[in-house]
Amino acid sequence: MADTITAGAMQALSLRRRERWAQTPQTRTPTPEAAIPLIERLGVVTLYPLSPELPDLLHAYVGNDTERAVLPSWDSPMGDVYTWRWTLGRQSAAFYSAFLRGRPTWVSWALLPAVLRLRGELRTPDELYDARVISADAYRIAHVLDEASEPLPTGELRQRAGFPTGKPQRAAYLRAIAELETRLLLAKVFPADGEGENMHHALVANLYRQHIQQAEQLTREAAFDALLASYLPNAVYAVPKVLARQFGLPEAELRAALDRQVASGNAKPVTLPEQVGVCYLWIE
Repeated sequence: MADTITAGAMQALSLRRRERWAQTPQTRTPTPEAAIPLIERLGVVTLYPLSPELPDLLHAYVGNDTERAVLPSWDSPMGDVYTWRWTLGRQSAAFYSAFLRGRPTWVSWALLPAVLRLRGELRTPDELYDARVISADAYRIAHVLDEASEPLPTGELRQRAGFPTGKPQRAAYLRAIAELETRLLLAKVFPADGEGENMHHALVANLYRQHIQQAEQLTREAAFDALLASYLPNAVYAVPKVLARQFGLPEAELRAALDRQVASGNAKPVTLPEQVGVCYLWIE
């Protein structure tokens, strides 16, 4: 039977989560350099707020969980965090791609194999195109990146893949990029010697072959366990229905993984205020 958490106890749990996600004035993350150990500890961090069930760098920067993500200007918190992409990227601080609901997301190197196993497509672009999983436009981009000797900047990638300038071609290009990113086939990279705001693209299978090989050796159960071992102690509690949707994972598999945490004595089922169904609380 699941314990019932009172509203007062829930406030304490929420505060503990905000502290561990660097969302309080005392624990905030003031610089991109400070964001590196935060990403390493949390495992998966979005650049901007995506869900109350996921940590993000904007709220970590301002030290609260109420800052709204509005159109960035250079003299705003959102504008400040926007520039962190280049600082973190040029240091290869973590894996970077827009795969959680199409939003920019950082994944620690230690957790990347598990995330690739759960969310990535481990088949080759040739296999995916033959199976009609990806479009011809996405396949063209993947083919160009596969033949390139190094990551390509956006302009060069568009030119080589046959997406000339123009609004319709740009829209087609972005749709194809989103196809590849959603399946974790494509990574955004920032060369250490790069200048300005130029972003480069590469196939994950080419650039991070070691992580792909590690992902291939993982069972899905082991990958789920690794994800929760990183997420649950810092999130303090997990809301399975919401978390599965935000991560793009089958809810039944996620609940089974949470049940394994219960069986191991790491978590317990609880009923949280304003949440439907059983949730899971990390046992300190």
